[in-house]
Amino acid sequence: MKKVTKIIAASVLFFLISCGNNVEKSRLHFDKGVDYLYTSQFEEAIEQFNKAIEYDNNNHEAYFHRGCAKYNSFQREAALQDYLKVIEINPDYLQAYFNIGLYYRGINDYDMACYYFKIAEAKGRPNMEDYTKHCR
Repeated sequence: MKKVTKIIAASVLFFLISCGNNVEKSRLHFDKGVDYLYTSQFEEAIEQFNKAIEYDNNNHEAYFHRGCAKYNSFQREAALQDYLKVIEINPDYLQAYFNIGLYYRGINDYDMACYYFKIAEAKGRPNMEDYTKHCR
């Protein structure tokens, strides 16, 4: 009976360890995704970033880079949602504000583009003058 109890306890422990966030596995898939992204293999990158997010749903970098891969594969609305998720998780990730500004500039919504460019600039993103010089 003690042996069965130990086996059940070990099984429950294994189950609990294997569920939930796993930062190491998330980082592994994130790194693979970045490799695919930098070689313009966007669909493969998105798959890896999806897995990274699955293992750590607070991995703001995975959301950001997945957004970049989606943007480059013409899934612009989906990219915007990823960038907004980045800001929700980490409001200080200024590159997300910049990319949101690029999204809005791409659809000719210059007021919203300026809004996000100015946030990026205020948070310290360098070289924003060319993006904000026509903003009110």
